[in-house]
Amino acid sequence: MLRSKSTKLFSEISDFFNSSEKAILKVMEIYKVIKVTPIKFDKENNWPIEYKRKDLLLGLLLMPLFSVKNATQYLTSALYQYIEASRDTLYRFKNNSNISWRNISYKMNKQIIQKIATKGTVDITKPKCLIVDDSDFPKVGKFAEHISRIWSHVNHGSILGFKGLFLGYTDSKTFLGLDFSIHKEKGKNKKYPNGLKPCENKRQYNKKRSKDCMGQIRVDELLTNKIDCAISMIKRAFRNNIVAEYVLMDSWFLCDKIIKEVLSLGAHVIGMCKIGNAKYDYKGKTRTAKKIADALRKSGKVRWVKKLNLYVAETIVEYKGVKVKLFFCRNTKRGKWHLLVSTNTKLTITETYEIYSIRWSIEVFFREAKQHFELGKSQSRDFDAQIADTTISMLQYNIFSLAKRFGAYETLGGLFKDAKDLVIELTVCKRIWGFFLELISIISEFFEIDPDELIEKIISTNTNDNKLIKLMKLEIKNAA
Repeated sequence: MLRSKSTKLFSEISDFFNSSEKAILKVMEIYKVIKVTPIKFDKENNWPIEYKRKDLLLGLLLMPLFSVKNATQYLTSALYQYIEASRDTLYRFKNNSNISWRNISYKMNKQIIQKIATKGTVDITKPKCLIVDDSDFPKVGKFAEHISRIWSHVNHGSILGFKGLFLGYTDSKTFLGLDFSIHKEKGKNKKYPNGLKPCENKRQYNKKRSKDCMGQIRVDELLTNKIDCAISMIKRAFRNNIVAEYVLMDSWFLCDKIIKEVLSLGAHVIGMCKIGNAKYDYKGKTRTAKKIADALRKSGKVRWVKKLNLYVAETIVEYKGVKVKLFFCRNTKRGKWHLLVSTNTKLTITETYEIYSIRWSIEVFFREAKQHFELGKSQSRDFDAQIADTTISMLQYNIFSLAKRFGAYETLGGLFKDAKDLVIELTVCKRIWGFFLELISIISEFFEIDPDELIEKIISTNTNDNKLIKLMKLEIKNAA
């Protein structure tokens, strides 16, 4: 299978459309530039030679363009005629415990970042940031491997599923999903481990893996503290030369441990912080954030910042041996204080607020990746497939984000819709082409005319803008 399938696929789709149909051409350009060739798969004796795993990866990355949500839909899609692997082959590929999906993600993301740099579209005045956040992955089946009930802050209750912890990168213009870990929760009731009945836990799919395989590393993360996982991901990004000036996070992740680790990498932390029981060294005394805010208010340090429409009080304190700048913000004079923390004590409130607002890009990523690229919606019972599907969704989003950036589309959703609609047009034309060949065969037989001569006659008497004629020429060229 597929000695040069990917080249043929890109050629067919690109040649079919004209220059005015920029959506599909821009997306295909990005797919061609972001190559899968640097990705290495370990040789496996039991893997069939006729199936190249790089081509299967490409097929999985192209699925949203062809409105394919899973391997079952793939068999009846137009994509199947380009990448003729069976459904079982795709499942086998995604269920493979030896594939390093993290390595695949970094190899492709570094190409995307390099592409942005070579295009010269990076604004050097804007900071590069890493962003940490998590999201709910609701599931349906109780017997999927390692499934549990998790606490959803969105639903304010317990749901069946996983938590996805993500690390994103942004140059303040384009957000890219870099890394992730998937987590389960044990639950507080020991009688119901993972929030499930004992019988439900026993019926869960259970797969044996070798201790040193990539799949087992991801399984080990399931119950690892999310702060520790976040730190590991941030360090991994820096090791891969994806360096940022700031790491942004909300109040759940901001703590002394993550602050010290980020500072040791030469970056700064900006994040929201709960006004709770944490103690700060303020003017030689140990005080909580609430008492510091009260002291600043009483001393007349609260001021109105017109640009932000906020009342703000700020001060530099020491937190667990680290100097940080606290910004107390509220909308009205008597409103509730919100605390913004920065380890860069030279920043003003306006600068800090503008940088922290970049964190919202990861929320946009969660919404759009779930809407268009099935992020977190894999219903596979094999945990390795959950990792594979999440990685693929993340990379699909990143590729479309790059196409959106260079295609000057206002929204990723607009680009996605236009590109998908054009591929559907190609699919429809191919179906018509099949009916057309049958019609040509009947006509040529009835009039005793050579079918090839009849097709050439039709092509010569029609315009190049005719989509069906374009497809005829393309099919003839590929056949030759």
